[in-house]
Amino acid sequence: MKALIVDDERHVREAIRLLVPWQQFGIETVLEADDGTTGMAMIQAERPALVFTDMMMPMMGGDKLMEWMAEHAPDSKIIVISGHDTFDFVRTAVKFGGMDYILKPIDADQLTSAVERAVNSWRSEDASRSRARGQDIELNQLKPLYTEQLLAALMKGNGSAQEFALAMKPFGMAYEADGGGGIAAGGRIEGGGGITAGCRTDGVDRTGEDAATATSAVSQTLIRTAIVELSSTPLAVAEKFGSSGRDLFAYAVANIVNEMLRERGAGHAFRHHAGSEQEIVLLFWDGTVDVPGLLVECNDALFVALKARLAIGVGLPVAFPSGLTASYRQARTALMQRNLLQTGKCIHCFEGGAASASVTEPALFFSSYEERVRYAVQSGSPENIRRALQLWFDALDQRNRLTPENLLLWQREFQLAAAIWEGGRNVEGVGNTYAGDSSRSLPVDTGGAFLYAAWKEAFFREACEIGARLNAVNERGSTIRDIAAHIEKFAHEDLTLQSISDKFHLSREYISRKFKQELNQNVSDFITACRINRAKILLASAHLKITQVAEMSGFQDEKYFSKVFKKLMDCTPSEFRKRQYGME
Repeated sequence: MKALIVDDERHVREAIRLLVPWQQFGIETVLEADDGTTGMAMIQAERPALVFTDMMMPMMGGDKLMEWMAEHAPDSKIIVISGHDTFDFVRTAVKFGGMDYILKPIDADQLTSAVERAVNSWRSEDASRSRARGQDIELNQLKPLYTEQLLAALMKGNGSAQEFALAMKPFGMAYEADGGGGIAAGGRIEGGGGITAGCRTDGVDRTGEDAATATSAVSQTLIRTAIVELSSTPLAVAEKFGSSGRDLFAYAVANIVNEMLRERGAGHAFRHHAGSEQEIVLLFWDGTVDVPGLLVECNDALFVALKARLAIGVGLPVAFPSGLTASYRQARTALMQRNLLQTGKCIHCFEGGAASASVTEPALFFSSYEERVRYAVQSGSPENIRRALQLWFDALDQRNRLTPENLLLWQREFQLAAAIWEGGRNVEGVGNTYAGDSSRSLPVDTGGAFLYAAWKEAFFREACEIGARLNAVNERGSTIRDIAAHIEKFAHEDLTLQSISDKFHLSREYISRKFKQELNQNVSDFITACRINRAKILLASAHLKITQVAEMSGFQDEKYFSKVFKKLMDCTPSEFRKRQYGME
């Protein structure tokens, strides 16, 4: 068996030579070419089984070489090695049969795995391979990346509905132009039929979906979105997948769900990145399918195969492609606003209109209990910490509804307070890192039920760890830490260096100098950072306008607030809310 490396960079060719265990794969001859034209001649002469190619080279690039190979060397397997991850290059690789798309600098394990897949495919390929087997190979190699990027582009409003529909055609998505110039996605309603809006199956969270959405839109092209939440997975289940647990688990879930969807030609499941977390996005385009009922079946299949039931949010039927983003956000909202105290339900349909108001409870903030908890944490006594937290937990116990949105807000408040307790050194990163911290995923059992007691215990353990760290620090900086804590608590008020000086009976010069020495930033910057971090937390509340967020964070002028926010966060408050929380 022969292999050919086509790359204009000599060190890249040498790296591939060194990293691949050629003998292990039965490859006796390794050839090299420094551009596409030379590579084309060598392919004609040597007929290699495996071709590595860069995308950007002099004379002839990898895209043209792959196009030529599709016609003249279709049996050769192609692995793209590129320094560019642009969508156009990935699309070209898929179009002309690329097996894998590996980014520079080259990862040895990824390269070896790619070679192994390519060699196995070359050896096992034969003319009688079934169409279904061919689909599976494509999906397990490069096609998911292509379709996932198509979906991501569509949800951002800049993708091609036609290209996406054509890519999904083998999986049952009908594609045609309707009378209004739209895209027919298999969910057309005729005379009030088609996709129904209600959740009718046992184990489904039946909420305020508006059935008129479906029945009033005669001949409307519809599609429906669901999200399978992967971040809250039972620990015992996640540990089974080892060091590559997240990716492997996502791959397994998508495969199981797709098996069930393909049987009915009802839709398709995609891996999707929401920030640093993965999730599975399902699109349904068969208007005759009971979506919530099918999702219950999918969850049952996941439980049989993986021993875990997962939370799934479902959006309303919407016009394709214009309503795709809205349906995705509805599914995300259904997940974030589900009642964790209500057990036995894993399928959560979007609550429409007034249904949400009927279950709303008065706002509850950890900041109301922060001072008592702070004193307990600073004492370092687990008994004191547990007693202080119990008052907070008692308040939570009185609520009839706890949602992931609630818990995320409270935990962010706690983390911000803890950063201040420890001297403010980590206050800048509170709003950015917390949402993507997988260790903060909700504790659930294998049936998907929220483990409330375990969540409380984790809260207590973290407070104890902070107390232990504080107890290990000498008392030299206690006054400045008290000032920092005071700033954090009252930053949203009219706080000045003079008012701090009056409060702590210290000169402004002394406070400024010691603050800079011990916390490595000046007082005014710290006040601004606290206000911005408070704003980041408040932006999670969809009912608050930007003007209200500014005022509640200590900024009297919305324009000035937006200017400061963009300077520190490199985005506007509206952009942060959309990127971090998926809200407009």
